[in-house]
Amino acid sequence: MIAVHRAVRLALPRCRALLRSASVVPARSPASARAPLPTASLAPVDASAVLSEADVERFAADGAIVVRNVFGTEWVEALRDAVEANMASPGPLCDEHASAAGVAGRFHDDQFLWLRHEAFREYVTRSGAGAIAARAMRSRSAHIFYDQLLVKEPGTSTPTPWHNDTSYWHLAGGQICSLWVALDTVPADSGVAYVKGSHAWKLNHRVTNFSGDAHSAKNTYDGVDGAAFDELPDVDAKVRAGEYELLKWDMEPGDVILFYSAAIHGAPGLPPNSTRRRRGYATRWCGDDVTYEQRPGTMATGWRAAGYDCGLRHGDPIGCALHPNVLAPDR
Repeated sequence: MIAVHRAVRLALPRCRALLRSASVVPARSPASARAPLPTASLAPVDASAVLSEADVERFAADGAIVVRNVFGTEWVEALRDAVEANMASPGPLCDEHASAAGVAGRFHDDQFLWLRHEAFREYVTRSGAGAIAARAMRSRSAHIFYDQLLVKEPGTSTPTPWHNDTSYWHLAGGQICSLWVALDTVPADSGVAYVKGSHAWKLNHRVTNFSGDAHSAKNTYDGVDGAAFDELPDVDAKVRAGEYELLKWDMEPGDVILFYSAAIHGAPGLPPNSTRRRRGYATRWCGDDVTYEQRPGTMATGWRAAGYDCGLRHGDPIGCALHPNVLAPDR
């Protein structure tokens, strides 16, 4: 892991200056005053033990699967502590979607947490999440593209609109997936749902910010005029007509959803009388065939403005200081 930590050290200086000026948003206080768990001592998960060959085959066919009891209580608690720290002092790419949309509640969305918080960094580089993603995609490598924290507080009505992730991303290739770990109990009707088999459609649709506008102050999608896009289908109508099947699951802390990033997915807001939070932490992974794709309408514009510039050119393999292969041997 020496190579990975060297890559982290190269990327961290870009973020420190930004963090000093990051806005502070009030967050819920931790339930206790205990010190954060020492994540460096937590044992990694064995990918082959939690993900069977049948799981890999079903993942290839359906585009999304659930894997139960992947991360134990200590990993979950360490990530929960890091969530509270990040919500109190978010990074330069943080969006607060509920307040931006002018609705009640809080829908907190932040990125590149692994470059700022030890627990998230240890999870990305040591937990086995990358190995799970690589096994699921039948890839030899697991390049961290970025990580993302998505928190909906009780009563937050803001939905996550139907979309696929790869339309937002400056990537080409088929081995692109996400690993979403639940940090709370999440009933299926309040969680993320996936259109079964939609990863095979490989749609490149016009994207919007989750606050409901074309852009936010942090993520912009410039240069899209005149570009060719696929039409995003009316998922709700297709489901009602019986044309689409949705995959969704009741989730417990430590359960994981693996999904190809080309799969169409979305989530409702939380019910007005809800008492549970919905904290989900997603890591985005690139495999052997992924290259950098310079095209309009992606998150690259906002990332560069915030200081997260990978320095790659069109067609370059995705591996770089910002997107290291966490499976690389020590050297």
